[in-house]
Amino acid sequence: MTQTLFKILLAACVALASLGGAGAAPVTGKPGVSSDQQGLHQWQVLNGKLILINGSYQDVLVYKRSLTFYFEDKPGAEWLHVPIDDGAAGREFTWFSISQGEKTVADAAVVARGGGIELVIAETKPYAPAPIAVRRYRLTEAGANDTDGPAYFFKKISATAYPTRAGLTVEQVLEKEIAAKSRK
Repeated sequence: MTQTLFKILLAACVALASLGGAGAAPVTGKPGVSSDQQGLHQWQVLNGKLILINGSYQDVLVYKRSLTFYFEDKPGAEWLHVPIDDGAAGREFTWFSISQGEKTVADAAVVARGGGIELVIAETKPYAPAPIAVRRYRLTEAGANDTDGPAYFFKKISATAYPTRAGLTVEQVLEKEIAAKSRK
């Protein structure tokens, strides 16, 4: 399932990258990264470099993946944490996927779109089949309105939900969201 999701994600990103963004500098780096692609990933964006470190934690009871973002505004400069800003709900410096047994409860993918980077998160509550919430974030540089916060952050740009009657898994919803966005 994860390989299928990534193949669709990769095809969609390549198609979008070929269209380019309106007046935006193209993002260089991988067009998309799913949470199961462990290691360090980088994109040239916003006149600097976004760095993603994907990790895993596993013991006999728990398995989860982590996504932590940093930004380097010039080579050799300090790496600035890039939080995921959920508005009133607060900021996360590391996002964790969740599974219960063999079932994924929360998953995410990072996608290069036009001249920017988006983070797409799909999740439900543990032990609940649905609804599945989907949130999209866009990498943003702090401007005049964000002077008290971080220099770079993932700003929420949309939220939607798939109802229980849709009968979908978190992986299927994430796959649908990425594919639907690529057709627009």
